[in-house]
Parts: sequence; C-alpha cells; structure tokens
Amino acid sequence: MKPRPAPSAFTLIELLIVIAIIALLIGILLPALGAARKQSKLVVCTANERTYATATGTYAAEKKDRLPAMDWRSSDPYPTDLPGWEKHRGRYFESDLVAASFQVVHIIRRKTRMSDEVAPVPENWIPFILYSHVPLTDYIGGSTPSPVAACPEDAWRIAIQRKWDAPRETGWAYPENGGDNTLSTWRWPFSTSYNIHQAHWGPSRAERRFNPTARVPGFFLTAIWYPTASGGGGTYTKEGSADTAMPGQFGFNRLTDVRFPSQKVIMSDEFGRHFGKKATFFAAPESRQPLPFYDGSVRIYQTAETNPGWDPSSSSRRGGGTQSMQLRLQYTKQMQPYDPDVSTYTGIDKKTGLKQYRVAAGWFRYTRGGLLGWDVPRGVGANGARAVIQSPGPDQTLSAVSENELDTTVGLW
Repeated sequence: MKPRPAPSAFTLIELLIVIAIIALLIGILLPALGAARKQSKLVVCTANERTYATATGTYAAEKKDRLPAMDWRSSDPYPTDLPGWEKHRGRYFESDLVAASFQVVHIIRRKTRMSDEVAPVPENWIPFILYSHVPLTDYIGGSTPSPVAACPEDAWRIAIQRKWDAPRETGWAYPENGGDNTLSTWRWPFSTSYNIHQAHWGPSRAERRFNPTARVPGFFLTAIWYPTASGGGGTYTKEGSADTAMPGQFGFNRLTDVRFPSQKVIMSDEFGRHFGKKATFFAAPESRQPLPFYDGSVRIYQTAETNPGWDPSSSSRRGGGTQSMQLRLQYTKQMQPYDPDVSTYTGIDKKTGLKQYRVAAGWFRYTRGGLLGWDVPRGVGANGARAVIQSPGPDQTLSAVSENELDTTVGLW
C-alpha cells in the first residue's frame, strides 16, 4: 500500500502575509466607511432641517401667515385642561413669556402623559430658544421627543431623547438644575439641536407697539433679546421694555415679513458637527453647517461667508452709518460638560476646566434688520461676496470686507 500524502497547510510566512493583506484592506476601507457614515448623517441632518422649513410654510398657510411659535398670550385665561386649573379660575397669565412657558409644557405633557408634579413649568424661562419647535410637533411627525429635533451627530441629545423619562440614567453628563429652583431639568430631552433664531420668535429690530392693558396705555419699545456677555450663549437679557409691559412681543411675526426668503436662515445648530474630526462652535469663522431658509431650501455655508450681524444691546448703536454697522455682538460661550469637544477655542474656564469661545460677531443669528435683513449675500462665493473677517482690534470691533447691509436700513432700529 502506498502511504497517504501529508495534508497541505499554511506556512507561518503565508499566514503573516494574509494577515498583513487583511490589515491593509481594513486600513483602506475604514476611513472610507467613516466618511460614508459621516456623509449619511449630514444627509439626515439636512433632511431634518428641510422638514422644519417645509413645516414652517405649512404652519403659516394654516395660521393666517403666522410663523410657528407659541401663541398663548397674557390676555388669555388659564385653559381649563391645565392641571390645577381650579386654583387659577378667573386668572390670566402674568405675561406672554409665562403663557408661552405654560403652552410648551402643556404640549409635552399631553404627548407624553407626564404629570405636573414630574414636569413642572420652569420659572424665569425663555422657552423660545430651544423649544420653539414644540408647537410644530404635529407638523414634524407628531411625537415628542421628536427624532427630527436632534442632529444625528448630536450624540448627547439622541441619548437623552431615547431615555426621556430618566435622562440621568444614560450615563452622559446632564444639567444639575434648571437654574430656576424647580425640577425643570426634565425638559432637556424635548429640546432641539437646531436653535430657532430670535428674529423668528421675537423682535429683532425696535418697534413701537401700543399696549392698551398697561397702567398708562401707550406705545412701548419692544425688547430685543440677546446673549449676555458671559452667559454661555444660553443666558439671555434684553434691551427695551420688560415683557410684562409689552404684550405681543413674542410670536407675532409673519412669513410675509421675510423680505429675502432665499437669504434668511430659520434656525441653526450651535455647533458645526459634520466637517472635521471635532466640532466647531458656530461663531468660529471656519465653522460649516447646513442652514434651512424660508424658501424651503437647505444649503451648506461656512460662517465667514455669512452676514457678521450686529450688536442689538444698545439702541444708540442702531441706525445708519458705517461705524454702527461694524459694532458686533460679542459674548463668551462657556462650554458645558454635555457639549461636544470643539477644535477651536479661545480660553479655558479656570473653575470648570472646560473650553470657552469668545464670540466676536453674532453672524446669521443676529442679523441687523431681523426678518427684513439677510443672512447670506446673493451669490455668496461669487463676485467677491464673501465676508472676510479680521481679528478684533483694541476696541473689540471687527471689520468685514464686501459687507452690504443697505437692504435692511428701513424702519426704526
């Protein structure tokens, strides 16, 4: 009988060659897969913002041209379906701001069946900044928290959305308190990655409006809301009359107030998340993100390509003239533990060790002229329309090349 031949097998060298080839293929494919994943998230984010832009038009068509915003007023009595209505019988909301806060919480409670004990109405709250999308709930899918409200690169917000009834159990950093001595941190899972701009939900240029309910009826200057100098971009103050003196300053804007629909941005993310290894704060000139416009389009812009905006904190700085046009809104963004790590920053907070970004211009969030103004120039990138931003000088002003705000110089500023 002939002996059987020994079975063939890999030699050690052959095995090492195969492993090396596999490692090489993985090294080639992984960056491509990562880029594809990042691109897919950009597509989803763009779709989210397009949903908002479409919903804005639909809402305005159904609500007699009103832009989406809270519409409960200080002139309204407490609705009978509010928990504890009996103790408010015959009473009216203290101000439009309080009425708006109750409306947002009421919608969230109705959708989630949360009780008033678990979801109290926050005090001293400006719900417009991160919650103006709530009245659009039925226009963007009907559920809350809405998946459309979170950028797919906003891992923190997606995590707390998924566990909205116990967000502290996600393991992510979470606000310790709501800043108003109530259990108002419950509200964060219902916020949005996309901040609806102040021009949309409130006055962004001075207007004199008649208030017949004041102790001395007469005309009052509407308040313009803007971030405080060191409020982290989330603490707002105002220049003008108080909200209790001037009913009707929130949620009264109309879609037809927008003079340049294809150049006016509805909302934006606080961070540019889709380009680069790390996020960038939106006010960094190199930051890029998709932006939704009132004409229903969504387009990607670099911040330096947009209108540098202006400083609304003093009525003496408003008006014509090149000097007043170059005074920019400046404040310091204090990063929070739940914010993404940013690639560009201007300092470190000595107490918290977190990064800071000193904002030298409000850009498209605070465009002079409000809804009458524009955020991106016509044909940006062509004909030298790009705004070139220089570093702040000793007087903390900026100069912008090729800036043209003449379209917005109509009316009282």
